[in-house]
Amino acid sequence: MTLLRLTVPAVLLAVVPALTARAQAAPAGDSALRAALVQRRATLSVDSAGRIGGAGGAMLVDAGRRAQFFLVGEEHGVAENPRLVEALFRALAPAGYRHLAIETGDAVAAELNRRALAADPKAELIGFVTEHYPGVPFYNLLEEAHLLASVVEAGGRRPDVLWGLDYDVMADRYALRRLRAIAPNAAARSAADRALAVGDSMLRAALAAGNPATVFSFAGPGPVVAELRRAYAPASGSEAERILDNVDETLRINRLWVEGRGYDSNVARSQYLKRQFMRYYRGYYPSAAIGGAPRVMLKFGASHMIRGRTFANSYDLGSLAAELAEADGASAFGVMVIGGRASRHAQFDPRTFGSSPAPGEFVEQAWAKPFYDLADAAQWTVFDLRPLRPLLSSGGLGQLSARTTQVIYGFDALVILSGSHPSQPLVAAWPRK
Repeated sequence: MTLLRLTVPAVLLAVVPALTARAQAAPAGDSALRAALVQRRATLSVDSAGRIGGAGGAMLVDAGRRAQFFLVGEEHGVAENPRLVEALFRALAPAGYRHLAIETGDAVAAELNRRALAADPKAELIGFVTEHYPGVPFYNLLEEAHLLASVVEAGGRRPDVLWGLDYDVMADRYALRRLRAIAPNAAARSAADRALAVGDSMLRAALAAGNPATVFSFAGPGPVVAELRRAYAPASGSEAERILDNVDETLRINRLWVEGRGYDSNVARSQYLKRQFMRYYRGYYPSAAIGGAPRVMLKFGASHMIRGRTFANSYDLGSLAAELAEADGASAFGVMVIGGRASRHAQFDPRTFGSSPAPGEFVEQAWAKPFYDLADAAQWTVFDLRPLRPLLSSGGLGQLSARTTQVIYGFDALVILSGSHPSQPLVAAWPRK
């Protein structure tokens, strides 16, 4: 997840981590950059049937067809972003894209995939959030749920379309319930029941206090987790082992953040993301006989998808995907997608553990100003950043800010979704049953 400004308690940065850049004065190369951007912009659209159009849309689809991995680094909580991703995935599926990697744990992704295959996927996904409130960011949002159903359909209606690469920052209630469902014996089931009681109690207390730092995934008692591990004694590679490993990683990453070790937390998370990606990559395609290297679309917060050093000063999936593709003689294409200048996005709300509208994440950041100024006010605009790199390297763009330079080298394109809106929740508040 990419980071949002501090409009909520600091602990929520572990749920919606925030970009650290502050507004800066316009750099000396601003006019040269603007002149170059005018020559490298195009509009794109998605029609009512979900078809992508415009010269900008054609450029993105063509780039995706040439790439092994298509990386979408998004501003979270923008309703139009999943609509664009859905159109891109549908356009690229005939070129061999069969998987969408998402910002959830692997067990949750498998469950979301299963529910997306149902006759009424929306009802099933609402059921997931209702049963395991607050569900998982960001698939407790209406537009994101629609995306999952569409992608699973376009990906061939298989059980493995979705790849869950992340920790589960708020999904402990699903993890514990799933463990209970697959308990190998009565002792394991009893341990899961005790953990569930603790988790539900912690959620009630956290909601009452408006403090996510006290939920199980942030503060689960060590003895309770250790008891689960002993009771299940999971076999290597089993579902139980993967769930318990994810619980352990989630607690480790969140505790580092709560302890004030934000850098260490971000590094630990990026390392886990990369390990999980490689597990899928190797496990599903161990040899060319099974189909060769997969073509995968990844949809994560912008910082995770950038090539090179991230906004959180770690090295994440964007770097791994680019280098892995190049090592195979292929390429990765990365696009940063942000809301329009006047738009708002859905931000985590500690009062309900749901979401509420908040100002856009990037609108006040100085690096983005030339892009916003030159974007079409009524249509979506894509800026092709690739031709800017030789100009930047040769000094033809003058002196740009460090963040502007980072974005140009780190992404291949930037999309501004003019006229965008905040995503809507699937479930408005905790169904207290």
